[in-house]
Amino acid sequence: MKEVRFLHMADLHLDSPFLGLKHLPDTIFQQLKESTFVSLTKAVDVAIQEVVDFVIIAGDIYDEEDQSIKAQARFYREMERLNRAEIPVYLIHGNHDYVVKYQDRLQLPENVTVFKTELEMYQFTSKRGIQVHLYGFSYGERHIREAIYKDYKRLGEADFHIGLLHGSEATGNVSQDVYAPFNVGDMKQMDYWALGHIHLRQVLAEDPTIYFPGNIQGRHRKEKDEKGVTLVSMSEGKTTLTFVDTAPIIWEQKTLNIDGEVDFSSLFQLSLQAVKEATRMDKAVFLELVVTSNLPLSMEVKQRIDSGEWLDMLQEIWLDELNFVWVTRVEYHDAKRNSDWLAGSGLETEWQAAKDGLLAESAFYKATESLLVNGAANRFLKDFDKAERESLVEESALLLENMLEQFKGDLK
Repeated sequence: MKEVRFLHMADLHLDSPFLGLKHLPDTIFQQLKESTFVSLTKAVDVAIQEVVDFVIIAGDIYDEEDQSIKAQARFYREMERLNRAEIPVYLIHGNHDYVVKYQDRLQLPENVTVFKTELEMYQFTSKRGIQVHLYGFSYGERHIREAIYKDYKRLGEADFHIGLLHGSEATGNVSQDVYAPFNVGDMKQMDYWALGHIHLRQVLAEDPTIYFPGNIQGRHRKEKDEKGVTLVSMSEGKTTLTFVDTAPIIWEQKTLNIDGEVDFSSLFQLSLQAVKEATRMDKAVFLELVVTSNLPLSMEVKQRIDSGEWLDMLQEIWLDELNFVWVTRVEYHDAKRNSDWLAGSGLETEWQAAKDGLLAESAFYKATESLLVNGAANRFLKDFDKAERESLVEESALLLENMLEQFKGDLK
């Protein structure tokens, strides 16, 4: 039976600056800074141990187009490990690490094939004689508005045809379809689509398999749960995906649902229990705690949470510097209070519709269009992914709900 096995990964974002997290204790921040490199090393370990035929990296190897020497050197080291194991690598550059003309880059080992900015095809022959044709292109600029996937066509005879593509599904809105947009229903020309760009692991289709492996290390609280790489086994008529967790740090959220009155001491014990339950033997955890209750917390406890004092206290209890649990934030949600004012306002349906509308990518781009088209400001703006946009909307909505509740109270 004809079969090929390879490792599919994407969105490494090596040397990510982890914006907004530099306030962490130095020992923890340094682990965070190293996390993308550690995950890459574990990914290469998997490829070597599993004796895969080749490795695919579907874009955003680096976090910025101006890659640091450190990131290039670390990436080179891991590619050389694969070279010594006689494992070829096929990679494309994405919107974060797009190819800049005349940029001086570190020459990668001979086993690494980097697709140029024009769509091209490379041939691979396994030690068992299996023929694979791989198609792809690298970004030559930050945004690719053309639906280049339509130009992918099978060339020559091969046992398997694989397309590498860093992009997102088309929405029909030209202002947001800026990452090589594609339509899943039109992607029948390949046997497998190795996608990158979306950080959430997901299968878009099964015939053929169209797959995002997600990023290899969560970078903020919206990128929760396990992150890593995927082993792909392709045979005639069947594709099997096996996820392998490689991230040394995980982001989690726990909700403390309180039924009845809770004092300072009991809430502290509940918080400690949540920290203990989040502890992992094999990785560190960034933990977000959300406190909800059917009765109002005492004023003293609520003030300690709102002021950040409760968070400071919980951050003092991490003990193991390697596999730590670091509480990143503590929030108190009085669901009953917000539901009361919403129910009394008669605006529940309109309020939810407004939030849903803002969560749409088109609304976000429309709201920020004046900044994005401003050449002076655009160069300082980073691209917000779906999780980051949702986080902004949800936090803004919660802030507005609290402000409206306080305003309502002031009128009494």
